[in-house]
Amino acid sequence: MTVALYGTKVGMTRVYVGEVAVPVTVIQCLPNEVVEIKSTAKHGFDALKVAVGKRRRKAKSKPLAGEYKKADVAVRQALREVPVAAGIELKAGAQLTVGILDQAKLCDVVGNSKGRGFTGVVKRWNFSGQPASHGHMGERRPGSIGMRMDPSRVCPGRTMAGQYGNEQVTVKNLKIVSIDAEHHLVVVKGAIPGPNGGLVEIKQG
Repeated sequence: MTVALYGTKVGMTRVYVGEVAVPVTVIQCLPNEVVEIKSTAKHGFDALKVAVGKRRRKAKSKPLAGEYKKADVAVRQALREVPVAAGIELKAGAQLTVGILDQAKLCDVVGNSKGRGFTGVVKRWNFSGQPASHGHMGERRPGSIGMRMDPSRVCPGRTMAGQYGNEQVTVKNLKIVSIDAEHHLVVVKGAIPGPNGGLVEIKQG
């Protein structure tokens, strides 16, 4: 059964294992509060709708405010669905904490990468660019992108300049270095996607 928990990225630091510095990322997983329990009989699948992230002063819309009020849960950064086993006995207002994670198992972290706007091919696709000498103008241009006579068009899917970043990225098989239940912190080895303060999901199979 897959276990999922949402938190916010605090930032990167390092921990020492003997004399070896290990790069780690700290994730703050405030208790995920259950807003609604979805069942196969009513919705066609089993899941929990949870309020995640930091608290907000008010909801973005009246329908969202109504969902929080109905479950008697404080307004949070977002609402998300997490998988759950059929027949689980939970009520609205229950909390999922870092205690559901198993430190001995590897985890996957899902988040949205940093958006970098409209970007050229050198930064977006790691093109080497044009020579920087002998009269070349614009060494960061892509160069030839099509054919002359047949088929005389640019093929679909050609790697070109465009929007870069701001997409869902999953980093798999990260080791959980430590779990601090008192301060709701999870420390994982390595880097995870997104900016500091960004919402991320920790998954364990």
